[in-house]
Amino acid sequence: MRIEYEPRHREAVLRLLSHLPTAQQGVSVQQILSAYERQPERRLYLWEENEKVVGVIGIHIQKQTFAVQHIAVHPSFRNRGIGSALIQAVQEEYVSQAMCSTQETKDFLDRCWHKQSQFS
Repeated sequence: MRIEYEPRHREAVLRLLSHLPTAQQGVSVQQILSAYERQPERRLYLWEENEKVVGVIGIHIQKQTFAVQHIAVHPSFRNRGIGSALIQAVQEEYVSQAMCSTQETKDFLDRCWHKQSQFS
């Protein structure tokens, strides 16, 4: 189930963000999360299963587009469609805006779009 980020989710989100490639290259997950908390054009949405936060997607909203900046799923919950479900949820919420990727999320979004086109 998709939910909006709240400060009470901070520790769970920091753990998830630590799995990002940029975090493993030395970028502080504290800095990443702080940017979402401070900038209203940035939003975080979480995926919860059995009351446990297992996925996170971060977007940057602009006038006509939104960019998927970050997406992470707990390793124990990968390959279950959670990342795709998060993508679909934000697409439905921001239906009037075009979705785009960043260098960090491009490969994942390409895989999601490829899967969707196979079933269309």
